[in-house]
Amino acid sequence: MKFPSRQEDYLQIDAKTMVASLKKISDLYCYWYGQKIDLETYLKKIEADFYFKYKAQAVGEKVTQKDIEYSIKTDPEYIAAKVKLDEADKNYIKYKTDFNNKNTEISLMQSELKRELIMQRSN
Repeated sequence: MKFPSRQEDYLQIDAKTMVASLKKISDLYCYWYGQKIDLETYLKKIEADFYFKYKAQAVGEKVTQKDIEYSIKTDPEYIAAKVKLDEADKNYIKYKTDFNNKNTEISLMQSELKRELIMQRSN
């Protein structure tokens, strides 16, 4: 088995590419966070609107709070909004993880480069 030389990839860092990559991931991370927040707000508004709608329809009838909640959760408009929110949440988590991983990768490369430079100076 052949081991890699001491001249590792971190000595060949292209800072502009690395920063551009981190910026792209950061932009997607921020975009999906904004989408997530907007959709959470929209879903709460829909839920409130439907609550009053179903409660007004139930005047004079014996309808429980659970019945109203069930009607809201099974409404096609609510379900569509919930699916969009779930998709935004999934993408937000994905890009948050990608951002943190890329940030860690850059930090590790910087640490290795610093260590290598210190070793070269001491020789």
